[in-house]
Amino acid sequence: MNKFFLPILLALTFLVASGPQPVRAESLATQMERRIFYQFSEKRRNPARTDERLQEVIYKGLVLWVGKPKRGKPTVMYLPGSGGNLHSRGHKFRWFLNKGYGVVAMAYPGMAGSKGRPSRQKIQSLANQLYRDIPKMTGSKQIVLMGESLGTGVALAIAAGKPGRANPPSAVILQAPYTSLVDLTAAKNPALLPFVAGRDDLWPSKRAIQKVKAPTFIMHGKKDKTVPFRMGERLFKLSPAKNKYLAARKNSGHTSVWRNSLKPLKQWLLDLHGK
Repeated sequence: MNKFFLPILLALTFLVASGPQPVRAESLATQMERRIFYQFSEKRRNPARTDERLQEVIYKGLVLWVGKPKRGKPTVMYLPGSGGNLHSRGHKFRWFLNKGYGVVAMAYPGMAGSKGRPSRQKIQSLANQLYRDIPKMTGSKQIVLMGESLGTGVALAIAAGKPGRANPPSAVILQAPYTSLVDLTAAKNPALLPFVAGRDDLWPSKRAIQKVKAPTFIMHGKKDKTVPFRMGERLFKLSPAKNKYLAARKNSGHTSVWRNSLKPLKQWLLDLHGK
């Protein structure tokens, strides 16, 4: 979510310039949601150039990068942040594959070649369906939910909802999570709050995490300028998981927290799933 907030003037100028909308057009709330929260790169890349163990799979119009797990290992369902594409997360997929985990990385609508236009409802609906279908896709019923920034809300909604109750994740990993996108708007740019203040559907993770008992690993940098550290800290306190870990990194920012959290993450996963 490095480019989380676009200039207000650009967003409002676009809406005014677009003039009267046809009946089938989206609501103002949905248009503003898209312009505030989603800055996806549409660039499509060949996953095999990142790692030969990855292949592209088209799922309900979405581009997925899929790598099979080793026998007995879970699959990591990777839900990315709001910027870039799947290629920019390739080093993370390789890290999991090297440890025997499978990977199913989802490109949201409008990202990396996926069809459609993003919205909270569409992203979550497709993510829920994908979670249910991963065992057929990779042969592994065990799933680790990995959410990065924007994706942390999607991951927690899966874990707390019907898909997660039907097949509880074996673990949940959250990189730089927020308490809700409304809270994040209030913290980062209060001028935009009127556009989202009534949206109680914008991934209220502070509610969802209270229903998630799966082992939970949260990594968050204290120098994160995109999602305040206090949000990850609060989610950690709200989590009812008996096995939970907060990798609070004093000198890390929004993206650098990943590489600075790998040592405790590796050990935590070893304790859960073995070698």
